[in-house]
Amino acid sequence: MNKETYVQELISSVEERAINSPVSVNWRSGQAMVGAGERNSRSRGFNGYDLYSVREYQYGDDVRKIDWAATARTGGQKVFVSQFYEPREVKFFILVDSKLTMDYGTARTTKRMLAAELACSILKSARKTNDKVGYIVYDEKGIQARSSRAKFVQGVQQEALRSIVEPGVAHLFPQEKAADGLIDEEAYDSAGNRMSGLQQALAYVRRQSRSLVFVISDFIDLTEVEKEELEYTAGKHELIAMYVQDRRERELPHTWGIYMLEDIRKGNRKAIWLPPKWWPRVANRGVRETYADNFAARRAALTDFFKNVGIRWEEFSTEEGVAAQPKLTALFERR
Repeated sequence: MNKETYVQELISSVEERAINSPVSVNWRSGQAMVGAGERNSRSRGFNGYDLYSVREYQYGDDVRKIDWAATARTGGQKVFVSQFYEPREVKFFILVDSKLTMDYGTARTTKRMLAAELACSILKSARKTNDKVGYIVYDEKGIQARSSRAKFVQGVQQEALRSIVEPGVAHLFPQEKAADGLIDEEAYDSAGNRMSGLQQALAYVRRQSRSLVFVISDFIDLTEVEKEELEYTAGKHELIAMYVQDRRERELPHTWGIYMLEDIRKGNRKAIWLPPKWWPRVANRGVRETYADNFAARRAALTDFFKNVGIRWEEFSTEEGVAAQPKLTALFERR
């Protein structure tokens, strides 16, 4: 099987597992022209769903918009028509982490493929409301792939999913050279410091009109500078963090013997001893408890940060599969 066929099969499997649930927003688009979407804007007119006010009938108004209740209150002396907020499109941006840590997974799938499933669910849901979507795939060094602009889903879905999935299978096809990541003009900040891929991605979306921004990542080794960038972005856009993880990052297996831990970024390996349940403890906390406590501390620090800066967030784990669908639907519907 060649690389193209393999990648396309993975994309097809991702699309089968994606859900379709409209995403709620608690703000109105300020687009100047009527869009094809089903969102409400600040502009007022007759074609919409959200009642704004009523005014007296004028020649040429659509008689179907007559507010008969308001008209009846005048005793038939005046005729009133309803005004609604007109539909407008809302832009989504999907930022997907593509670091090596996203290729880790011990149950069902990897974090990268989970991220692809989540991204596909966003794309399908945006298509339901005819919203435009842009995507950025980034790693530690920079931006690997990016849409030229926000587009309707049918014009961006395949290229977005390919950009997420393909880096994870590149090692299976060493004969095919991987494309170099995109480094744009935002690679360095004003102080001359090199910007990470997440910083570059956030800087790009901050230049766009107000949008709904999804960041899909395991948020491992999130720096203070990146936290500041996330906070700045949340101040302009509505930002949602989708925190992906694997069960083995939270807890060690319930087995005993020598267990190997590996840093897939650096290739470092470390052997640890996992004692059986009946093994007498030589310390206040066993190795499993210490491992779980360390993850819980990192998780608490990250989620506290999200709460403090007003970022909506939800956790997703590789083993969940369809069990995560109600959680994802609730996140989309939450306002």
